[in-house]
Amino acid sequence: MLLEEIYKRIIKLRKNRCQDGPKSICRVDEFYFSQLMARLEKEIEIVNRYNPPTRPALDPLVSTELGIYRGDDYQIGRLLGYPECCMKSFSEETRFAIDKKHLKELDEMEFPEDAYALILPSGFIPCSLKCPKAWENKLIAYVNSKEYQMILELEEELKRELPHFHLGYNEYYEKLPIKKKRIVKSSSTDRL
Repeated sequence: MLLEEIYKRIIKLRKNRCQDGPKSICRVDEFYFSQLMARLEKEIEIVNRYNPPTRPALDPLVSTELGIYRGDDYQIGRLLGYPECCMKSFSEETRFAIDKKHLKELDEMEFPEDAYALILPSGFIPCSLKCPKAWENKLIAYVNSKEYQMILELEEELKRELPHFHLGYNEYYEKLPIKKKRIVKSSSTDRL
């Protein structure tokens, strides 16, 4: 899900008095809410210039101040466009980070020879790195070395233009390097 869609969902939730989402979004006063949305608009503008294969994490100041991560896991996941299977894994299996199971899957996966790293929005913990819905929703993607450099540049611009003090989210992407032994030659454009 694109950041623009998340922006629209936040606006819609607020108009509907947060009936189907985190109630904290409606607790923010109107002036501060408009400041936060302007900040999210700035993030969207920056991200659109780079056109990454998957979106970065939501700006940490916006998500913190709106209390997005303080609600029900399923409401948060739906707001952010996460697949149901990933929300269930996060909530019921308490998978709060990329873990050994994910890294084992990464070792088992095959990639085209130009693949350099697997990227995900920071904070998104998929049920599996092979989750078809997460790939379809562009929450997981592989990048080549040139795209990887672009992701690093994007993160640096986001940090520079949208400074924040959230210690848990100093990066906008999870980056998992792909070892050369996992790469297979393929002419396919299929990224799975």
